[in-house]
Amino acid sequence: MKNILILTFIILFIIFIYYIMEQRKNFNPKIFLRNNLVNNYNGYIIPPFGVFIKESEKDNQALIEHEMTHWKQFQREGIIPFLINYSMEAFKNGYDKNKYEIEARTLEDDYCKENYTECVRNGTAKTVYNPNFRS
Repeated sequence: MKNILILTFIILFIIFIYYIMEQRKNFNPKIFLRNNLVNNYNGYIIPPFGVFIKESEKDNQALIEHEMTHWKQFQREGIIPFLINYSMEAFKNGYDKNKYEIEARTLEDDYCKENYTECVRNGTAKTVYNPNFRS
């Protein structure tokens, strides 16, 4: 019985690794719409599964483009390096100064690229308006 469980785990792990590798080639990830997202975010990615967008923002092409930049970052770096590098960057520089976030803010002006939380909360961000963003 123990050997069957170990073999099952190994097979599932190999399938998951294959799935991750295939998703790195996927330029059209699944978009999941949700009523609420963690920390009042409007969107984020969970590699290798897809892009999560707040239901109220489903037609917001600027936000989808922002999240697609993160998907491209995952494709470029791979899942483990992306998650580690993004997390280290966020820990070191915070959310607003995170180079991965700044790269994804292509539509924002220079001020909002580095002060995104403030711009989203006060309505000057081109991507989205959310007075409760990250609260």
